[in-house]
Amino acid sequence: MKRIKDILISFILPTIILLIWQLSITFGFIPQSLIASPLQVIENFFRLLFNGELINHSFVSIQRLIVGFTLGTVLGILLGVIVGTSKLAEKIVSPSMKVFAPIPPIAWIPLIIILFGIGEESKVALIALASFVVAYINTFNGIRSTDKKLIELSKVYNKDKKQLLYKILLPSALPNIFIGMRIALGLSWILLIASELIASSSGLGWLIWNSRNFSRPDDMIVGMISIAILGFVSDKLLVMFEKKMLEWRNTFEGE
Repeated sequence: MKRIKDILISFILPTIILLIWQLSITFGFIPQSLIASPLQVIENFFRLLFNGELINHSFVSIQRLIVGFTLGTVLGILLGVIVGTSKLAEKIVSPSMKVFAPIPPIAWIPLIIILFGIGEESKVALIALASFVVAYINTFNGIRSTDKKLIELSKVYNKDKKQLLYKILLPSALPNIFIGMRIALGLSWILLIASELIASSSGLGWLIWNSRNFSRPDDMIVGMISIAILGFVSDKLLVMFEKKMLEWRNTFEGE
């Protein structure tokens, strides 16, 4: 019952916004030529859904995001583990990462286009770059924030480096790693749409930009809503995976 009540409460603000939006257009406070009404958006959403256009653009964007996000996070986590467990690796890598990490991912777009062109490679590379930096920082910090008492305890029981990594460092760093993955996922959606706005002929970002060029605010808002839904679903899936992994971690530590 409480769950249902919480869900209903969460719909109060969106409902108020939709009512204000619809009434503003109905009574002429906002010209309908500038922005579509909620009813028009809903109608157009189903039109684009059933004719396959929305599904095709969504599939293209999801494919780009999965490849770039997976590549970037895997490499970032691997490097974070290496640098977090090796003083020599930290001396080699950390200074350079501290210089490059503050550069906004958007600033890399011109260079990435020069290197990879305007095809799929540039979009994947941009997402991978941003995901890599975030995953690396959170993995490194997660490993370095491991309770020193646990590390000392592993030495008392003569655990080797492999056991220290898999039974103490990684389980301890998992919460930080997943925080980094969720941040990287949200950032990946932003950069995906940005890259599709700049140079693309398909995807949800292209749908939004093309709708703007042809003065179709209803299509534009449909594209935005689709991104919101897909972003929400992808984050929920990652949270489910995180809970599963943290259950495994708790069981593993309890052995």
